Amino acid sequence: MASSSPVTMEKLRLHLPVMNNADSQMESKNNGSGEARRRGCWRASAPALFLPGLVVAGGYAALWFYLHATGRGDGVLARVCLVVLVIGVPCLLAYAGLRLATTRLTLRGAHLEAHPGFPARDPVIVAYPAVTGLVLRRGLSGWITGAGSLVIRRENDNPLVVSGLANPDAALAALSARRDALSTKL
Repeated sequence: MASSSPVTMEKLRLHLPVMNNADSQMESKNNGSGEARRRGCWRASAPALFLPGLVVAGGYAALWFYLHATGRGDGVLARVCLVVLVIGVPCLLAYAGLRLATTRLTLRGAHLEAHPGFPARDPVIVAYPAVTGLVLRRGLSGWITGAGSLVIRRENDNPLVVSGLANPDAALAALSARRDALSTKL
């Protein structure tokens, strides 16, 4: 039972007529390398999300070591440092991990799908003509890691912020191009 080429689920999905519509999870063009799928989806940056928690951990650990070295390791301030290190830092890192797993921006055929990350449960779906403005913002963590937040202004609704994107410049350029292409067609 040797076959000449293995059939994967990806190959099967690309040939289904249902998957070629505007709401498809994959781009309708297939160049064989998967570049078409990666081009329309951006994820969060791990260094940008974990950096604040690591800075807090480093600061409190340095303070605790200083207090311990100077003989004040059994004082109230040293205990507060230990509480932050044992309870606060793991919570910050868990929150960063949840945001890393859930934050994404996907450009589909007729709309964009933005999941701002944990604790938001469902992604926000926005039609390209409803996008009135796009702004890229970077904080200190973003300047260090190269990440950024994409602010999507929508008509008749609050702005949508997708924070900590790994490659925000490419996301901004692709979203602007799609929005402009669809607005000229209408």
